[in-house]
Amino acid sequence: MASTTRPVTPHSRRTDLGRPFRWLWASTAASNAGDGITRTLLPLLVVAHHPDPAAVAGLTTVNMLPWLLFALPAGVLADRFDRRRIVLGSNVVRGAALLGAALVLATDRALPLLYGLAFLLGSAETLADTAAPAILPRLVEARQLERANGRLSAAQIVLNEMVGPPLAGLLAGLTAAAALATGGTLYALAALLLLGLAPLARTGPEPAPPEPGPPGARDGVLRDIRKGLRFVLGHRTLRLTLAASALYGLVFSATFSMLVLLSERTLRLSQTGYGLLLAAGSVGAVAGSWLAPRAADRLPTVRLARWSLAGSGAAYVTLGLVRHPALAALALAVNGVLMMGWNILVMSLRQRLTPEDLQGRVMSVSRLCSWGSMPVGATLGGLLAAALTVPAVFVVCGSVLALGALLLLAPLRDEPPAPPHEKG
Repeated sequence: MASTTRPVTPHSRRTDLGRPFRWLWASTAASNAGDGITRTLLPLLVVAHHPDPAAVAGLTTVNMLPWLLFALPAGVLADRFDRRRIVLGSNVVRGAALLGAALVLATDRALPLLYGLAFLLGSAETLADTAAPAILPRLVEARQLERANGRLSAAQIVLNEMVGPPLAGLLAGLTAAAALATGGTLYALAALLLLGLAPLARTGPEPAPPEPGPPGARDGVLRDIRKGLRFVLGHRTLRLTLAASALYGLVFSATFSMLVLLSERTLRLSQTGYGLLLAAGSVGAVAGSWLAPRAADRLPTVRLARWSLAGSGAAYVTLGLVRHPALAALALAVNGVLMMGWNILVMSLRQRLTPEDLQGRVMSVSRLCSWGSMPVGATLGGLLAAALTVPAVFVVCGSVLALGALLLLAPLRDEPPAPPHEKG
């Protein structure tokens, strides 16, 4: 794969990922800040004007529905067209939608309008989050993917999960229009920052044109989807890591859906205590985004990813067994470190193993496997809690994840870190 970055010295190889990456990072940071605001604000607007549990649940369903409907076609688009423009256009759409909503929802907060906004934002997010990771292998060396993904992940956690939600609450306390306008402005800024990336990355290889086939756009899209699926299913490393990601999605959603009950009933924590519990997990994830690339410099990627996922399962088991809030917070923090160890390493591995013209489709299959399994996992978590106990959900799911990680990933051969001179 050709690189658009300048040749690196041993020192710069560790500290500088290049100017194109910095543009992408800045844009990602702005859009994640917008995500953190909107994901917190929209449920608040629904609860304030439509205080019905079914209405709140419906908002989440409508927002996530585009991933089930459009994930695979979004991968085809990301491989056919300029990925930078897809992400830029998605941010423009989200920015315009929120700025328009700041005007419309000031006078009319009907549930269909809120649902329509959530669906539009979810659709744009599906395109952006499929195309953006597919850009990265063209901006940095192959051996720097862990470091680049770690920095992007750290920005996502800090701005999406730690800064965005309290900022949304603060702004919503003023006016909903101010919160919506702030989110829209952040998405607009993310689009503006990507304008700096375009001329810097233009020298890289463009995606291969679609293969000739039956006439009709629909036939072409289906053909390209099938090609992407065949590549994933035919590649043992991709196939098994995607299966493990789907398992992790089930376990994560099953346990996370019960975490508030574990906090209240088992750990006897207040709402503030629950917030601190979540913060412990986020702090661990930020630490993991720093540690994972450094560990990947010294240990084989597959082995490190396998034991990170198995260790995450052990952390869930611990969370179900302990009864002291401090120990529970420690378990969540450790799980955050291990979760990022899995996510960053496997994302980088997939990017390295996938040809340029299939990056978007492989990414879309990955998202579909990991996120598409989450609604099922949340349902299973509720059923397990009803049949057993809330702590048992964590013990059972964590045990399944640890065992599943070891079994699913055992056939994969360890790949040593690339030598310093290797270029992507």
